[in-house]
Amino acid sequence: MIPEYKFAFIACCLIVALFSYARCYSKKEWCLLVCGLGFTLLADYFLVLSGQHLFGVAAFCFVHVFYIFRAVEFKKWMAVPLACVAVVWVIVFAVGSVVAMAGLYALLFFANIIVNIKSKNHRPRANFYLVMVGLALFALCDINVMLFNLARYTGITHGFDSAFMLIWIFYLPSQLLLAISALRLSKSPKLVEQEV
Repeated sequence: MIPEYKFAFIACCLIVALFSYARCYSKKEWCLLVCGLGFTLLADYFLVLSGQHLFGVAAFCFVHVFYIFRAVEFKKWMAVPLACVAVVWVIVFAVGSVVAMAGLYALLFFANIIVNIKSKNHRPRANFYLVMVGLALFALCDINVMLFNLARYTGITHGFDSAFMLIWIFYLPSQLLLAISALRLSKSPKLVEQEV
């Protein structure tokens, strides 16, 4: 698949999310979803079009921060771990280590999955499953990114092409599912109407 087409698909996911505002079940979740997809598009620009891996992984760290706050209500005590993450991010970015930034990204992704699992009780059921399936596909994409890079840096050619193909097979549907995950999909009385 041509890189520009992949980037265009992610841009379309952002547009879909933007147009879902009128039918979103939570303004807070919609806003954070759009921010997350905006940084996803930025990350893909760096990774897919310009080849600036440090900037790309750094932008993806913000994606997971937005998705974490989408799933939880912000509490004052959260400022402490958030400040710690910000300090670590700045240090890693200054050092310029893609591997260290990928480690921070992995920790944020893990935290994202945990808090979204715990969001089951305050999110409409259909939306909860859209988010979880989207994140599961996103995780499978990242596992293949890791395998692809291991194959590339170790010189092992077996599995190199299949890992690259699987990255996009998992990534594109994951972003589409996340893009529609703020839509009001049912007439459940338990909809969350939160203002930003």
